[in-house]
Amino acid sequence: MKFNYTAMFYDLTMLRNLSNNDEKFIVDMLNTFKRTNPPLLERMKKYADEGKYEAAGREAHKMIPGVSFIGAKELQEVLVTIEESSKNSNEYQKIPDLVLSAIEKTNELITSFENEYKLE
Repeated sequence: MKFNYTAMFYDLTMLRNLSNNDEKFIVDMLNTFKRTNPPLLERMKKYADEGKYEAAGREAHKMIPGVSFIGAKELQEVLVTIEESSKNSNEYQKIPDLVLSAIEKTNELITSFENEYKLE
């Protein structure tokens, strides 16, 4: 029996329930995640590097709904922390490292999806 290491990265239960376990719909959603999130992360990193922390927080906010649909709890927590930190100047110094963590977790997710599903 093969151990599924990706179970710790995401849980597609909500997506499966919403789609009545429609595999095509699930793959379409994972392709959408793969296509739309890297550009958001690039902007988020650019804003964090430029000290535009409120803008970085807005980019994190845009990602949260899609991340919650795929059950990526660790990534969701990082994004929520970025968003919350962007509203408090005492927390700004955390944002660049949090953004790097979000990028790493997103890349891990995309790699997992590519390994387990036939993505575009």
